[in-house]
Amino acid sequence: MKPDKIYLSLTLLILLTVFSWVTSCTHTANIANMPEVCFTGDVLPIFINNCAISGCHDGGGRESRMALNSYDNIIRDITPGNPDGSRLYQTIIAKWGNRMPPNQPLSLENRIKIRVWIEQGATLTICTDTTGTGGTGGTGGNSYIARACFTRDILPVITSRCASTGCHDATSHKEGYIYTTYTNIRQSVSPGNPSSSRLYTVIKSSGGESKMPPSSSPQLSVAEIDSIGKWISYGALNENCGEVCDTINPVTFSGTIWPIIQTSCIGCHSGTSPSGNILLASYNNVATVASSGTLMNSLKGTGVPQMPVGSSFSTCRIRQFEIWVNNGSLNN
Repeated sequence: MKPDKIYLSLTLLILLTVFSWVTSCTHTANIANMPEVCFTGDVLPIFINNCAISGCHDGGGRESRMALNSYDNIIRDITPGNPDGSRLYQTIIAKWGNRMPPNQPLSLENRIKIRVWIEQGATLTICTDTTGTGGTGGTGGNSYIARACFTRDILPVITSRCASTGCHDATSHKEGYIYTTYTNIRQSVSPGNPSSSRLYTVIKSSGGESKMPPSSSPQLSVAEIDSIGKWISYGALNENCGEVCDTINPVTFSGTIWPIIQTSCIGCHSGTSPSGNILLASYNNVATVASSGTLMNSLKGTGVPQMPVGSSFSTCRIRQFEIWVNNGSLNN
């Protein structure tokens, strides 16, 4: 556990003894020196696991009018800096009547976390999850985020499968949709509610004109569709996350290079009219591009536009390709 998290936990435990005094008097606790409570790491999971469960405040159940599955929804009933004036918080700490959750009140520690978050301004603070397994951080050296994360897991798939030439790139913008940036993708998403998100419903479609990508194009895997659904459920955040990127153990085509190409490249560079007339649909295709120098020039942006479009690889990821090429571009 990180030192600041340990400090936060200890501070919260100390506050347990004064919580009743804090909530029953007109005074407020002095939290000026407390570490910041993170919305995505500390507060949102409380609501997701206790309130936004199936049939309740998940955006689709009997309490759909009060969804509690994203920042935008939660903040509607919060007055930043004023827990006592926040309807949602007052419902959480109520001892009778319209108490939430009705049968299993939140723990004292969780109620304090929410209170402190409100006192600190109830901002959309985004924190990293260090529970991942090693590796080199992505752009900016951020800690690894284990859950489905936009920059690492979502953007490469969407740009590869959906933002290809003639579809949803900036030039074609088929049906008015552009899927090359977070801002544009976010317009097709209802945070916290995959079933109400056009992006998710079309990639889940089994067929017909609404299916995306069309049946003639490379399809998203079940795992990729699931990741997009989970990302939306978590609030569709624009997180800049790390990646597991190993350049110490052997870099192989089957174990390292091909999975990356399938996720980030093959959507544009396959079929009868691949982007830039560069085909990456098989080992032979990739090896040919690698031997000509085109592959590394594209990944580095040397003399040509950097690839992939909209989500260039981290230094570590490019280094993996470089190692593979320097070792002879083997089909291993």
